Amino acid sequence: MKTGMVVMMLAAAVGLSAAEANLALNKKVTASSVQGNAMEAKNAVDGKKNTRWGSSFADNQWIMVDLGSVQKVGKVVLTWEAAFAKEYKVQISGDGTNFTTVAEKKDGKGKTETISFPAKDAKFVRIQCDKRGTQFGNSLWELEVYSK
Repeated sequence: MKTGMVVMMLAAAVGLSAAEANLALNKKVTASSVQGNAMEAKNAVDGKKNTRWGSSFADNQWIMVDLGSVQKVGKVVLTWEAAFAKEYKVQISGDGTNFTTVAEKKDGKGKTETISFPAKDAKFVRIQCDKRGTQFGNSLWELEVYSK
């Protein structure tokens, strides 16, 4: 059974529509850098608001989640720790190599940011953090991906 079908079945079982199911939850995730063992990339998709991914203290960092199969993607919710990206892009890909930017933020404020865009097929979702909002790295409590 395909991962997308399992997500929809689980969402329905708990009373959520497929659009409300977090497609990134507990999926494989990679990042350009990790600040330390306690801030691994997998912490950003574990569904917990007390674990986080932290990048090195530099601009041009990224975090990418592999959804496991091609899914419709139309919304990303980013829950930032105090160290956030001021400028970043939401990018999607079918192969994890060639990316298309579907949304761009030039005035990130941190906290919780919801970015909606026309739904497109994607297997990978990457947050490309171009410029930091603080002197620290980029730090996400949670990276959530939804179909709409």
